[in-house]
Amino acid sequence: MVVCLTPMVKPSPHRRRFARTRLACFLLGAAAAAALLQRTAPALDAQAGPARLGTAGSQFDALVRLSEEVAKEVEALRGWTFKKPVAKQLATPEQVRQYVDGQLAAGLPERDIAVVEAMLRTIGLIPATCNLRSTFLGLMENQVAGYYDPTTRTMHLVQRPDAMPAIVERMMLAHELTHALDDQHADLATLVKPSPASTEDSDLVASAIGEGSATALMLQYLVKAQASGRANLAELAEYAAQEAERSKAFLDAPRYFSSILASYVCGMQFLARGNLLSLIAAPDNRAIGESLLAARKDLPRSTEQILHPSKYWDLAQRDEPALIDDAAVERWLAQPGRWIVRKDTIGELLTAILTTARDKPPSLASLQAADAWTSPAARGWGGDRFFLLASGSTAADAARALNDLKGVWITTWDTPADRDEFTASLATSSMPRATATAPLGDVGAIVFVGFEASERAALVERWGNRSLVAGRTGRQ
Repeated sequence: MVVCLTPMVKPSPHRRRFARTRLACFLLGAAAAAALLQRTAPALDAQAGPARLGTAGSQFDALVRLSEEVAKEVEALRGWTFKKPVAKQLATPEQVRQYVDGQLAAGLPERDIAVVEAMLRTIGLIPATCNLRSTFLGLMENQVAGYYDPTTRTMHLVQRPDAMPAIVERMMLAHELTHALDDQHADLATLVKPSPASTEDSDLVASAIGEGSATALMLQYLVKAQASGRANLAELAEYAAQEAERSKAFLDAPRYFSSILASYVCGMQFLARGNLLSLIAAPDNRAIGESLLAARKDLPRSTEQILHPSKYWDLAQRDEPALIDDAAVERWLAQPGRWIVRKDTIGELLTAILTTARDKPPSLASLQAADAWTSPAARGWGGDRFFLLASGSTAADAARALNDLKGVWITTWDTPADRDEFTASLATSSMPRATATAPLGDVGAIVFVGFEASERAALVERWGNRSLVAGRTGRQ
């Protein structure tokens, strides 16, 4: 992923912290932008020559000079100014790998990664044979071309042997410099800081806000470049086709990892308040900056709000997720020798991935539209909480051994029809086949994974008709 996007690597191995990739940035950013432009503007004949390579030192000096020029363009588009110059460093591919590995280790230590893997395997987001750390590193190894690190506030430029069109180089720098500018005005370092309270869903929200801002500015940068004759869409499309080969690693990986790409497209649409075409017509990027600051002060509480911007921006339609009563669930599931070893919130976006038919592989073309990141079975999501259980003499022993794994997924929905559509989809979904459901009130459903029928029936009877919803404010 070399061109313009910057997945945030989180404590759950693929988000939080910025690290741009060829696929994410270019194919879902530049290619999507080119597709929009081809529908709204005539192609130009001007050609932009490829970036010239030289020694590492001369390449770095050239990139620094170019980045200073692009920084002024970014300031003009956003209407903000850099409070201080952005530090820059040259990095080798090996140093990038070490950085990504270090971020994974810091965000997801060895003592925690096995539990996270167990949860993702139990619910069906990754197969039993998938190793999170090695899979993510394998995807990133040949993809990362640079990254902005908000903890050190440094932009790292990566040595590479291949040339790229000059407009691609500029778009790449514009994307990363937007991260740096946003960090100086909206404190991205705090946004992406690991937290014990973070969940799969909340990490995707944070990533979408950061990446959506930089992707939206990149799109408008391309619009301006085409209007001035500096960008040739045919050349851009040709480069995207070359990069498509690199994307196969993402399409071949478990679909869970494709959620990295959602941050760019869905985040851009969210900050554009649902109107992507307004970015094409806008004279600058100021509106996106205003949306970023507003969302930064009052973070969206779910990927549902990212996927359906009106459920956040329109106060009359704002849809806060229902909060599951963790304490009530813990009392319900408590049994001698069985412990809850992890609690997490899955959210609409990952629910859409889970409820997609097993035999329906993703395609890059489909992933360039924000609507592709939800599904009929996931729409109407109202809130959820997943509980991973394991057996052991103590909670610590259960978390270490991870024996006799079972899952209980509490879900709530906007309507009974939404709930029924979700439960019906599970028969062909990516979830394990040893999955069964039970209704929870009028709009809820409990999904049991790995339970024998008799134990499941006993749990349902023990629970009765008590509510599991703690309210609709705050975060989980």
